[in-house]
Amino acid sequence: MRSSAFVLVFLCFVADAAIVEHSFNVGNLTVSRLCEDRVITAVNGQLPGPTIEVKEGDTLVVHVTNESPYNMSIHCYTYKFNVTGQEGTLWWHAHVSFLRATVHGALIIRPRGGPKRCPFPQPHHEVPIVLGIVSATVLASSY
Repeated sequence: MRSSAFVLVFLCFVADAAIVEHSFNVGNLTVSRLCEDRVITAVNGQLPGPTIEVKEGDTLVVHVTNESPYNMSIHCYTYKFNVTGQEGTLWWHAHVSFLRATVHGALIIRPRGGPKRCPFPQPHHEVPIVLGIVSATVLASSY
């Protein structure tokens, strides 16, 4: 009886999980910063890159295509992993030092149980704020 209840609870949890897919096209983007036009590397023509939203327990699939002239160790790749044991707002980013300034975005992991598990009232509207520093030194030395 006890094992049957465990299996039932487990199946209810797994049945609610989703597969969340995103496509990232990494390429050049012309931006005006510090009164000058510069070419930077960005994801999907956005700075910061797109926000990914998942629930704890979901499977996240990100298809990445490198259309940038810079060698980022990828040409085309798919990241696939289960989002387990994490909740909150994190960030995804490049692992190449100068690309971290422009190739990044928010990763929002919501609780599986929904907002009822949060210790505060549900907000009317949420806006993720991603801060980044793009200085003239970084732009001049990296590109």
